[in-house]
Amino acid sequence: MSLVRKSLVCFVSLLSIKTIITFAQPDDFVFKVCGQNETYTANSTYRRNLDTTLSILPTTNTGLGFFNHSTGQGINTVNSVALCRGDVEPDLCRSCLNDSIVKLREMCPNQKEAVGYYDHCLLTYSNKTVFEGGLIIVYNVQNASDEDSFYVAVKPLLNDLIYNTSAGGSLQKFATGKTNALNFTTIYGLMQCTPDLSRVQCYTCLDDAINRFFSDIGRRIGGRLLQPKCNFRYDIYRFFNESTQVIPSPPSSPPSSGLTPPVSSPPQGTKKVIFFKQS
Repeated sequence: MSLVRKSLVCFVSLLSIKTIITFAQPDDFVFKVCGQNETYTANSTYRRNLDTTLSILPTTNTGLGFFNHSTGQGINTVNSVALCRGDVEPDLCRSCLNDSIVKLREMCPNQKEAVGYYDHCLLTYSNKTVFEGGLIIVYNVQNASDEDSFYVAVKPLLNDLIYNTSAGGSLQKFATGKTNALNFTTIYGLMQCTPDLSRVQCYTCLDDAINRFFSDIGRRIGGRLLQPKCNFRYDIYRFFNESTQVIPSPPSSPPSSGLTPPVSSPPQGTKKVIFFKQS
């Protein structure tokens, strides 16, 4: 616990910190936020509607990893949304969604609102149109050795990704890219919105997320912000399928054989995870 106390960051926000976890390698994680305000009972109409909604949800795929279904009326309405990361294969998408449905209900056993974030997909359900309380920030506690140079490199990449993601159509809003910092470190970035957002809504969601991240966290060498409607991530190792890249980068070596290299393993280092809830 001493490591957590030494690296604790204070936030002045309308949201309050719920939990802080520090660990070495964050991949293949499960993050969940369970709503605190409303619960349901085992024999309730809401429980039956939730069962129905989540059983139908996997059949509603738009073709590019977006799932959306609602059941019920009034206070017993259940709205569910799932989104697979834009670079994952269909089989992995289905597997992630099916696993998340089971795990999220185990972790939030009687809450009417819940969101679960997995490395390849997210799942949320709520009795409201949008679950507003599911914000999570993950970041590397290490600052860049040259913060100004790193920020000068990463900010244009993120700006380009906002534009390309929000410009996506009604089936998918997803973009990846990379750039080089002055010390020849490659910075990789990924952004995604649920495709039911308009271009302006997606742009605003991502822009607000990035501004919040750098305002609250600072210029770290890697980080991500997760929320139900949009998310972004950047890091100094490749964590996505590069064949999906949409922002070109000048080649630094001769063309390869065309084979996509495997996703890189993260460098050793400490990450911090901050869970938020509505105050």
